[in-house]
Amino acid sequence: MFRTGRTLLAATAVVLALTATACGSKGADGSAAGTGKAADSKSSGADAAKELTPAAMLAMVGEKTSAAKSAKTEATMQIGATKASSMKGAISWEHGLNGELTGTMGGPMAETLSKAGGDGTFTARYLDDAMYVNMGAAMAGQLGGAHWIKYGYADLAKLMGAAGDSMKNQLQNADPVSSVRALIASGKVDKAGTESVNGVQATKYAGDLSAADITQATTKGLTQAQADALQKQFAAAGITSDHIEVWVTADNLLVKKVEQMQSKAGEITSTATYSDYGTAVSTTPPSASDTVDFTKFVPNAKS
Repeated sequence: MFRTGRTLLAATAVVLALTATACGSKGADGSAAGTGKAADSKSSGADAAKELTPAAMLAMVGEKTSAAKSAKTEATMQIGATKASSMKGAISWEHGLNGELTGTMGGPMAETLSKAGGDGTFTARYLDDAMYVNMGAAMAGQLGGAHWIKYGYADLAKLMGAAGDSMKNQLQNADPVSSVRALIASGKVDKAGTESVNGVQATKYAGDLSAADITQATTKGLTQAQADALQKQFAAAGITSDHIEVWVTADNLLVKKVEQMQSKAGEITSTATYSDYGTAVSTTPPSASDTVDFTKFVPNAKS
């Protein structure tokens, strides 16, 4: 295997998992955002909307979006001034993140993949307990002929430590409205006007989270020891704040979200758009004969 293979496989997993978790996560109990009362309310129309606070409106958005269970999405992640990684496809979140996304690696990863013989493009399949990544025929030659790399979420959690535990929890409990919930929980959300998003008129809401808010939003479902370790990793990475913007339709569905997080590596910007809610999604693992487990090359990640 190529010299940088072990580092490349681990880094690829991190980038794809982080970009995918732009789709978000449910709360620690797997419930949707809000109290449920807002979604069941018979009040509707402009007059009712005017009476609701931004947090109450977003609670309705959380309920409606979570209940849709699937959508088409396009997502990007950019660190500093580097080229963004991007992906698009259809995802379901009824039982954690499921779906198939295709895209292109950006930043230093793209350069590393090029040196290893790849062109930077990939296909990723997300299932209940693992994700499978195909980076093309050239990369398959580096992997003994197998086109698909399996990344078990438990193995990724071991490799990444506390951050991996949080990521595993998000991937297995994913839906698009984690940013909505974070804004509600922080109590720091304001209405920021209206805009057209992909031809759909949408209302924009925005807010800023502190380091403490970020920790609270990302440690749900973790043990206290895992949460403490994750907080230390955030501090070491210099993560200090997170600016969140979300756009919602008149039907109370999320159509776009942007997060801008400050870190020592530079500003980390994640953007995702959503459309075609309720679209059919069916995902199966690739053939076992065409799959290699990444722990074969990174044995210390085996859970």
